[in-house]
Amino acid sequence: METIQRGAESRPVLDLVKMARAQIFVLFALSVTSNLLMLTGSVFMLQVYDRVLPSRSTDTLIALTTLVIVLYGFYALIEWIRARMAVRLGGLIHDRFAQALFQAAVRLKLVSGHAGRVNPINDLDVLRMFVSGSGPIALLDLPWIPIYLAVSFFLHPLLGAFTLGGGVVIAGLLVINELHSRRPALATTAAAGERGALTSDAESNAESIMSMGMIDSVTTRWEHSAYKLAQSQQRSADRTAFYASLTKGVRYLLQSAVLAVGAYLVILGEVTGGLMIAASILTSRALAPIEQVVGQWRGFVNARQASARLVQILAISEVAPRPTQLPLPSDRLTLEGLSTGPDVRRNPVVFDVNITLNSGDGLGIIGLSGSGKSSIARAIVGVWPVLRGSIRLDGSELAHFDPVRLGTAIGYLPQSVQLLEGTIADNIGRFSPDHDTDAILRAAQAARVHDLIVTMPDGYETRVGENGSVLSAGQRQRIGLARALYGDPFLVVLDEPNSNLDMEGDQALTKAIEDARERGAIVVVVAHRPSAIAALNKVLFMRDGRQIAFGNKDAVMSQIALPPTPIDRRKSA
Repeated sequence: METIQRGAESRPVLDLVKMARAQIFVLFALSVTSNLLMLTGSVFMLQVYDRVLPSRSTDTLIALTTLVIVLYGFYALIEWIRARMAVRLGGLIHDRFAQALFQAAVRLKLVSGHAGRVNPINDLDVLRMFVSGSGPIALLDLPWIPIYLAVSFFLHPLLGAFTLGGGVVIAGLLVINELHSRRPALATTAAAGERGALTSDAESNAESIMSMGMIDSVTTRWEHSAYKLAQSQQRSADRTAFYASLTKGVRYLLQSAVLAVGAYLVILGEVTGGLMIAASILTSRALAPIEQVVGQWRGFVNARQASARLVQILAISEVAPRPTQLPLPSDRLTLEGLSTGPDVRRNPVVFDVNITLNSGDGLGIIGLSGSGKSSIARAIVGVWPVLRGSIRLDGSELAHFDPVRLGTAIGYLPQSVQLLEGTIADNIGRFSPDHDTDAILRAAQAARVHDLIVTMPDGYETRVGENGSVLSAGQRQRIGLARALYGDPFLVVLDEPNSNLDMEGDQALTKAIEDARERGAIVVVVAHRPSAIAALNKVLFMRDGRQIAFGNKDAVMSQIALPPTPIDRRKSA
């Protein structure tokens, strides 16, 4: 099992490596060329001190200077191309994973404990910004350190020894930095997730917060979370700055030490003055990649943690393609021993539900609050996982269908109706790129909301605002019903569809359910009020997550003898 999991987690990385093979190879080749050109300064100083000055030849100096100008110009071009390649590699990562991660982010909102605390899109931005910056270039320069050290030993063993010793010290600082930075980086990520969750919760509950004087207490709670994040970021930044400064100081000290050792060797007559200067420059260049890595370490740690989370999210959220497409259902819905809940890692909240519905049936799911009614609805439409048992459409398990294609045969009105920013027509038509006007009008008429829409200032082109904030709760619910009926779906699941409706809306809902059943659809309604099941023929009664009774409506209602609610008494009065 562990091998399979590791294979699944590594597959996105392998896919990226295959796609970016050419870019990575070119970037590596450019790094090789860039580092070879960085030897220009050392060679030039060696030639000036050992050849030009003793010979006093201006022609040689002009020739060497011209060559250096050309080489450094070429170096600038290589660095520019290398930077552009890094930016495009970051763009390739975004293009490869953005769509899958956006869909994963949407799915994660359905999983208890993940909403607001894991943000794949932010992690993708962190990874892309790191790859597009100078961090990966510094890592590509690291393999050249042994080559520079070998050149230093070739110039003189003592010079090489000093350079190697400095490299060991700086590498040690790098390891210590990694060990000391890991915990603060994890703490920063957790604090950022906590603050993001509080921000999202406050935005979602803005009306309650403002109307009931909760703004100060909520703000205090948010400020505490923001303070924790700021403190964590400060500790992480301070630690990175300390090691970056220390590394830079050690490198400058080492450069001067090599210069002093070189001068001593010149005095002894073992090296020339030009070789002394060249060795000093070479030492600085040899250790520069380590300093750059230390300076980029915070970004590297963040990118590494982000990539680890992304690989895990892609592995658990990837939907396997279905080469064989099943026909869309048209006959039967069966729940066999269904147990479901919001998260596969937790125990079910609904246990052992067994029902069968045929084309044209209408089922009302009733029971007290917390009995599992909405849980069954979410499982039927594929929002919650099947933990035990099965859900079958025309005999095939729900998981065997392509979810996007099956979605065209499902209409769902959730308990909390939220519309997407756009026009009423966009929302009813499920933002389909085809924008089938006739189908949109048919859905609105089936939901008996057409007359309401045409009275609005811009009719079907009225923009609903964020989460449908421009509309009233009742209007959102009726437009959500039209969205559920768009495309004449075979399975229509409505979760408390009349919770915000007046008597006219109740009557429209009843007619919409009757019409859907007449054309052969299966309609499932989660209801607290008996008026919502007036047009249904079957009832499922739930208590404490378990099925208590299922069958024809009259038989079940007489068996459980539910009294009418106060709202229904007022409506019938």
